[in-house]
Amino acid sequence: MASPSTLFNWDDLRIVLAIAEHGTISGAAAILRISHPTVSRRLRQIEQRLGARLFERTPTSCRPTKAGEEMRILACRMRDDIVALEARIAGRDKGPRGSVRLTAPDAVSEYLLPAMLAKICREAPELTIELMVSNRVLSLAQRSADIALRVTDTPNPVLRGRRVGTVAVSVYAARSLAAARPMSQVTDLPWIGYDAALACTKPGAWVTANVPDNCIRFRANTLPGAAQAIRSGIGVGLLPCFVGGSIPEIVRVEPPIPSLDLGLWLLVHPDIARVPRVRTARDVLARLLKAAAPLLSGEVS
Repeated sequence: MASPSTLFNWDDLRIVLAIAEHGTISGAAAILRISHPTVSRRLRQIEQRLGARLFERTPTSCRPTKAGEEMRILACRMRDDIVALEARIAGRDKGPRGSVRLTAPDAVSEYLLPAMLAKICREAPELTIELMVSNRVLSLAQRSADIALRVTDTPNPVLRGRRVGTVAVSVYAARSLAAARPMSQVTDLPWIGYDAALACTKPGAWVTANVPDNCIRFRANTLPGAAQAIRSGIGVGLLPCFVGGSIPEIVRVEPPIPSLDLGLWLLVHPDIARVPRVRTARDVLARLLKAAAPLLSGEVS
């Protein structure tokens, strides 16, 4: 469709170019695979909109006028540009090279992914990983990301993916605090709580239900923030085991709490699941996450 600001569109240019190159209406109709009357009618409409004749017609040929030649040159240039563009992008999603956008929440991005992404970059140097750290659910359908890692028990059923691990949660304390205070009654110790951003999560709800409010010494709005508060010795707190197990200065003081287990899902939109670069990144990441299962589930502390 032509916009209000233009007198012709690419289809118009194709018709003019075909007539100019083949010299007849019938030749243009054959190459365009449309009928002779249609080509003739379209040419009349184009000339009427432009207010100029584009071809000198004889019973056996169509020769471009000066205006027709200008349109032929423009159409030829546009055709060449289109062919060049197709050559540049053809198969771009069929090869293993290119960028893969991965989104993950802050704790996963900071404590679980760095070593894995380094391995992916070594094993698949043809890929460029774009990590988007976000606790919001970025839309894969709108191509905000290609792959998503999400800690949830209810992944979006529209997405294609697999559960790649179980995230266990336990109580952690700084080594200095654990050495100085008895850990037998952890709910009587100073605690790291969560503000409203995390209060509705499983760990946040557990703290609300099990820790007296007067024991809360610090509130964090992110898991990395809570981890650093625990590390500093402000108090004990709940952390995913992959976070607590990644910080040498803190120790687990209670076994994982089964009711707080969550699934770790590796998700991709079905429309791009078979794109080689996405599939390569997804498969390598799934393998590395499977190898990290003991850390995720708290089997190692």
